[in-house]
Amino acid sequence: MTRDLEKDTAAAGHGGPADGRTQAAGGTPVRKSVNTKALLAVLFGTAFIASFNENIVNVALVDIMAEFSVDTVTAQWMVTGYMMVSAVITAVIAFLMRRLTLRQSFFAGGIILALGSAIDFVAPNFAVLLGARLFQAVGTGIFVPIMMNTVLMIAPRKKLGTYLSIGSCCITFGPALGPVVSGLMVTHFGWRAMFLPTFVAVVVLMIAGLAFVKPLVPTQKVKLDVLSVLLAAAGLISFIFGLLLISSNPLQAVVLVAVAVAVIAVFARRQGRLETPLLNLEPLRASGFSLACILVIFAMMTTFSMSVLLPLYFEGAGGLTAFAAGFLVLIPILVNAGAALVGGRVMDSRGEWPLLPAGFLLVAAGMVAVSLIAGSLQIGLVVAAACVVYAGVGLVMSPSQTAGLKQIPHRLNADGVSLISLLIMVAASVGPSLYMGILSASQSSALAAGASAAQASADGFAAATVVAAGIGIAGTVLAFFYSRKVAGTEPVAAQETKAETAQMGLSLPAVMKRDVFTVRSDQPVYAAVQQMLEHKTSGLPVVDERDRVVGFVSDGDIMKTLADQGQPMIDLMYSLSVFANDEHFDKRLDHLMNANVMEVATSHVVSVDAETPIERVCAVLGERRIKKLPVLEDGRLVGTVSRSDVNRSLMSAFLRKTPEEAARS
Repeated sequence: MTRDLEKDTAAAGHGGPADGRTQAAGGTPVRKSVNTKALLAVLFGTAFIASFNENIVNVALVDIMAEFSVDTVTAQWMVTGYMMVSAVITAVIAFLMRRLTLRQSFFAGGIILALGSAIDFVAPNFAVLLGARLFQAVGTGIFVPIMMNTVLMIAPRKKLGTYLSIGSCCITFGPALGPVVSGLMVTHFGWRAMFLPTFVAVVVLMIAGLAFVKPLVPTQKVKLDVLSVLLAAAGLISFIFGLLLISSNPLQAVVLVAVAVAVIAVFARRQGRLETPLLNLEPLRASGFSLACILVIFAMMTTFSMSVLLPLYFEGAGGLTAFAAGFLVLIPILVNAGAALVGGRVMDSRGEWPLLPAGFLLVAAGMVAVSLIAGSLQIGLVVAAACVVYAGVGLVMSPSQTAGLKQIPHRLNADGVSLISLLIMVAASVGPSLYMGILSASQSSALAAGASAAQASADGFAAATVVAAGIGIAGTVLAFFYSRKVAGTEPVAAQETKAETAQMGLSLPAVMKRDVFTVRSDQPVYAAVQQMLEHKTSGLPVVDERDRVVGFVSDGDIMKTLADQGQPMIDLMYSLSVFANDEHFDKRLDHLMNANVMEVATSHVVSVDAETPIERVCAVLGERRIKKLPVLEDGRLVGTVSRSDVNRSLMSAFLRKTPEEAARS
């Protein structure tokens, strides 16, 4: 898969500027001398480690509370505070990616994450431990967006869904594996040891990054608006913290959420007035993008419901150890990884319909099944239903992101990634808090009614999954209407390219040749040869009596026929003279020349419509490795377009530019 990416990237850069750079998706120069396979491997690895690090402390909170004599509320800031800081950093990452190169951002995130892990390992008190943990969160907030943005810059558009799905697998698998690994470390070596895997992995990845992580695009000298940073931090923290208090202090929660909404409104208004906003909200103006963001939130809240609730159910209701519960959670996670790869490929080949509604339907059905089964304490059936949920999430998570990013211009890719990453972090914070509040309330009611601890835990889990099922159903409805709305529509980026080529005068009707020479399907081969020699062309469309193209005959087709008869593959122009005195060849040549042209011609004709964008014509000529294409209008032949026709037009358009325009391109 990555090998294909290298090939596609190299092909895209062929014939680019002489300084060793090619054009990024948004027209920004991108370095060609990049080992894409190694670069993506390193960035996928860092995204995995960043996500892995999110959930490692959950299993150690009890031990940390005991050692430092802190209560549950205080210890919970190790989790809550981490998500808040990550959300704030994610909000400003688009700005940072303009100021810093990929290499600078990568090593900044790596150093922060590694240093935070090292300080946590030796922390003498809880204040230092919490501070270092929040410091780690800065690295997490950097790594995931730069991975996604790099994929957008170097992945071919036709394979974007596939590559984003790989990144999605890393982001999903990391949090699932975190508790398993940290549980082993805590059990055998103490809670401090759980920070070592992250530290070692980040150091190894940074060493690899020295060789493979290179600057891709030039930086910009943009000014940081400090007030925007403060407003973003205040709004996000108030919002997340308010939602955390819904179950324990509803009044305070409402006040905090109201304050958050007001602050975020002020933040959004300020971004619209700044020349260089901290977070560009322009992508949200595109309904196709904003609706896709809602789908991402629904998918993320669903998957986080499972990752948080399932271990509690397995331990509380099933009586399993934390280690065993962690391994059971890995089963649906692995299903999710496989489904994500399938979802990415389907998105690339078929688009949003019917992938998105089908995926969300699996999510909803699986959640309903989980809620109905949970009370019976049948662990195996719950795992099976969870696999259905995770399969659905895998099918929709990355494709929802891809669908949204297709609806915005290339120049807004980094901003779109930042918005999606921010919403993912918010959903990751809100989802567990919502479900835990419901679980706790239902569990307490069951205990008060006289239920056993195991049954109360099962009832709480079932109640929480009912809400998750409702979110899944809402996602199904939205995905149905959304995918039908955007199905078959042209991506915004493609529309931009079409507009640019039209502005340059590069439409297919302007490029193609209209004086088409053809051969009838009922004529012999020699008639085609005569046409090719007379008009000095290498191929002819074959048409029927109604001028509809039924085949294409080229000098290569004739040479292939000769080669199949044991003759060498040489140019048609010379073959007749070279073999003119060969008595055996004379007979074979006479037979070939008098054969019907359709016996030699290619019957499966690759053609383009007269309305086809010129960039698509280039893609067909390049991908199919053919020299000339018939141009059709209402099924009838109206012209031909060749590689040389396109090349001449492109060069002419470039030479017509002013020196300033040429420099900008």
